[in-house]
Amino acid sequence: MVNIFRRYQQPLMIIVTLVTIITFAGLYSHTDFLDKGASSRGGTIYGRTVPLPLVQRAARKGDLCRQLAQEEMFQSKRTMAELYESLAVTRQEAKENFTWNSIILKHEADLLGVVPTEDEIFEATQALSPFQTNGVYDSSKYALFSQNVLPHLGFTTDDLAELIGDSLRLQKVKALLGSTVAPSEGEIRESFIRLNQKTEAAVVRFKLDDFLATTQVPEEDVKKLYEERKGSLKTDELRKVKYVAFILPTTDKPLDGKARTDKLTQLQKQAEDFAVAMTDKNAKLDEVATKTGAKIQESADFSIAKPPEALEASSEVAAAAFKLNQQDPNSDVIETPRGYYVLQLANVTPPRPLAYEEAKAELTDTLKRERAQEALNLKATDVRNKIEAAMKGGQAFAAAVAEAGVTSQDFPAFSQKDPKVEPPNSGEIMQTASELNEGQLSTVVPTPDGSLIVYVTKRLPIDENQLKAEKGKLAEAISGFQRYALFQQWLKLRRAAAQLQSTFHG
Repeated sequence: MVNIFRRYQQPLMIIVTLVTIITFAGLYSHTDFLDKGASSRGGTIYGRTVPLPLVQRAARKGDLCRQLAQEEMFQSKRTMAELYESLAVTRQEAKENFTWNSIILKHEADLLGVVPTEDEIFEATQALSPFQTNGVYDSSKYALFSQNVLPHLGFTTDDLAELIGDSLRLQKVKALLGSTVAPSEGEIRESFIRLNQKTEAAVVRFKLDDFLATTQVPEEDVKKLYEERKGSLKTDELRKVKYVAFILPTTDKPLDGKARTDKLTQLQKQAEDFAVAMTDKNAKLDEVATKTGAKIQESADFSIAKPPEALEASSEVAAAAFKLNQQDPNSDVIETPRGYYVLQLANVTPPRPLAYEEAKAELTDTLKRERAQEALNLKATDVRNKIEAAMKGGQAFAAAVAEAGVTSQDFPAFSQKDPKVEPPNSGEIMQTASELNEGQLSTVVPTPDGSLIVYVTKRLPIDENQLKAEKGKLAEAISGFQRYALFQQWLKLRRAAAQLQSTFHG
């Protein structure tokens, strides 16, 4: 992506400069979505405060987009999927990213005069696969969606039209940024080779378990390590939280499909209303719970690495709990596979020093693994050097391996389009082989269970007829990727210019 940005840096920076000029010229005439006087925790953007309810509503719009994207997943027209993928960017912060990026996209598109017409929105709505039957617009499907799905999310058909308008804004801005993008013949061929050319390789493996079996650690070494590290050897910090759960019930027949989606949407709205009520400076958890009919529960003490089963053993919930403090004890809404949680910090148990007997087992294992890994590394490096020296002396790879006193395994021929995932460490092997030339030996490559050495035996010739047949489709795919890359760079620059400070965490 960086190389693409560099290649198109000049045209992109011209566009960005124009956008920047227009932005500063019209900044305060295009902030209808902002409330300068709001005192909520939503965040600030363009120097204005955004009320939390408005941010949460934008987040629900992201949920609607995601739902439409999932229904489009196996269709040729992926309007909503493209919008969600472009604005959400990462899974970890998908909701927050979508929320703010959709605001920025609309703001910047309006300043550029990139405004979809009513006719364009109508045509795009009809083209959405969830509203079609056998490839033709079906008004009854649209009516059912409008009556059964939108109201549960707190939206109307006007909101849906606005979301579809966002997808058109995205396409138009991408088209503007990508107007200079056109892959060369060399790029097309290189991309085809990277995807389709098959590689044959051989692998020499070194297993950590073999070295662990022969590694011994004297207790005096463990005691010495304890003395060296005892200042940092402590128990985990523990947290206890009170919480309100808005989650799907555990039943013999779990909800699925539309019923599950509708129920989760209802629970999300309840959780958001509860969290908003807790933002009042005088709000008390028990009073808000009584007023809303919610049930307060309390967790056992837990570490960030081991959240309790009562909280779905959720790492997201644990991470949120460990961000709370006495000054800010209440969490935002936290999403899990079963629903939503709102937390309040109940107690913090600080870490304490570990006694020797408490630390002994872990320190012994640490020393054993360190020494086994060191022995493995020395052995693998020695073998690799012997194989390389023998090959430089004119020996074939197989003979050099045998002379080094080890064995190699053939890895099945693979390509990026036809990977082989069955053999152990296949990911590391294929990645390493893809970076080598034919006849080249890799360095020692670490793996979770040891290390390995990869040798590329052969690169098979490509099918020139297949290249000709797929050339047009490949050129469009490359252009699409380049447009996406340029858009992400543009969006990053526009986020910086917006001076975004978010206190919303989905």
